Amino acid sequence: MKNKLQNYFSKLGRSFIMGVAVMSFFGLLLSLGAVLKNPNFVSKFPLLQNEGVKFFANVLNESGLVVIKFMPLVFCVSVAMGMADKGKKELAAFSSLLGYLFMIVFSSLVLNIFGLALEANISVGANNMVSLSQTLEMRKAMQTFVLGIQTIDTGVLGGIVIGTLAATISNRFSNKSLPLIFSFYQGKHFPPILTGVAGLLIGLIVPFVWPFVGGGIYSAAEVVTGAGVIGSFLFGFIERLLIPTGLHHIWYSLAHFTPVGGTLAIGGEVFVGTKAITTAALGNPEFTGNIAEITRVWLGQGATPIKVFGIVGALIGMYLAAKNKEKAKVVVIAAATASVFAGVTEPFEFMFMFLAPPLFLAHCVLSGLSFAILDLVDASYLGGNNIIELIFNGVLQGHKSTWIPIVLVGIGMFFAYMFIFKWYIERFNIITPGRETDEDTDQNKRAEIEASKLIRQNASKKDVAEEILLKIGGKDNIKDYTNCISRLRIFVKDPEKVDKDRIKHITDSLGVSNPSKEEYHIVFGMKVSEYRDAFDEIMEG
Repeated sequence: MKNKLQNYFSKLGRSFIMGVAVMSFFGLLLSLGAVLKNPNFVSKFPLLQNEGVKFFANVLNESGLVVIKFMPLVFCVSVAMGMADKGKKELAAFSSLLGYLFMIVFSSLVLNIFGLALEANISVGANNMVSLSQTLEMRKAMQTFVLGIQTIDTGVLGGIVIGTLAATISNRFSNKSLPLIFSFYQGKHFPPILTGVAGLLIGLIVPFVWPFVGGGIYSAAEVVTGAGVIGSFLFGFIERLLIPTGLHHIWYSLAHFTPVGGTLAIGGEVFVGTKAITTAALGNPEFTGNIAEITRVWLGQGATPIKVFGIVGALIGMYLAAKNKEKAKVVVIAAATASVFAGVTEPFEFMFMFLAPPLFLAHCVLSGLSFAILDLVDASYLGGNNIIELIFNGVLQGHKSTWIPIVLVGIGMFFAYMFIFKWYIERFNIITPGRETDEDTDQNKRAEIEASKLIRQNASKKDVAEEILLKIGGKDNIKDYTNCISRLRIFVKDPEKVDKDRIKHITDSLGVSNPSKEEYHIVFGMKVSEYRDAFDEIMEG
């Protein structure tokens, strides 16, 4: 039961990746638009006052807000595809769309029939454009507008529920046979119908129960935000600690996309979760408020000092402790680049996670301290967790984003990581890259293999895929597989068929994790999609 729950939540966490990736990209465009619309720059540079530039800035700005405004639907489809079995993802995505539409339409129907619908704000803008928006009373009653329909505001959680249902129904009923009279509706036609009916039923119930559910969520949010500096520390500490299991996506999504991360009205519209709030603050040139209480559990705020500065310091510490600095240099540059420019830390973490668990624990503690210190100084940072977003969403936002504490904490983390890692590696003779000896011992052979994995990835992708398949127990032993930003994740039917010794050493991989008996994570870094494609060919062939 424990393994099944762990596998389920691990899969759920992975399903957020597509939505997060889309949001990150368009959020970057929004950041650029926000810079072009920033009053500080517009007043100083006449070029930015040009109508063409203004239009371009608005296009960039609105492109990011599209994803924010329809975030529940984005995550509904993302979760459905992520949770569905291989070959059923498109079906689950279509089913989730139908289910979500049925839910909001029938919630609206109940509001109208029972007289629960509250009066909205109606405004007429330029060129006679009519817009509807929430009133304060609507917000309290958890009513909103989705696709022009006044309905219950279930937020991202409603999208996740429908997406999970769509995936479950698609997995279980896509091959279901029906009586002859209903045979047209069987097979792939059946899941969208069932999901639509499920959405209908949920829509009928939600208006009566959701205000209580929403109240519970808001109570949880108050507990988290009321925990002060200790809560900020725990948020950062636990997020890193969950990395080996892959469940960190669930943890930070709680703050990013639900009321646990706070709610705030910006420009007359209410935004929920730190991701939506910080994005909306970037997109509104008139917003100048300090939202330190919200960004205190914003992953960009606490993680930026670690990913842009701290991890670089740790890698330099590894380099200084290395005996073969040429070999260590290649590893340091690759891992530092992934962390600083892409915010991807797995190549760094898997380098020492199993060789030196206390170092990984120190890494988690320092991550928590980063959040806690920035909370103490009331930092209000709108950027993401890499150097590009630090520049665009921090430095270039002027009054909106207090980026200076981020940099100061980052500098402190750089030296803390460098000294801790160098001291620990030398004190306990940890066999990190560049510290291997020429003695032909089993320990040094293993260390040499671990180090060489991180240096280059030049083997045939097809050969690597065949190697994985052989060591995992063959095609018949694979229940499901997928990939996230850096890992190929494989779920097996029978753990006893896995070659547990040889699976630890996969050519070209950066490391292998086994978070549960039935789950294996093979880390390839930013090139994971190439290995996934090769594995698809082997499986389908």
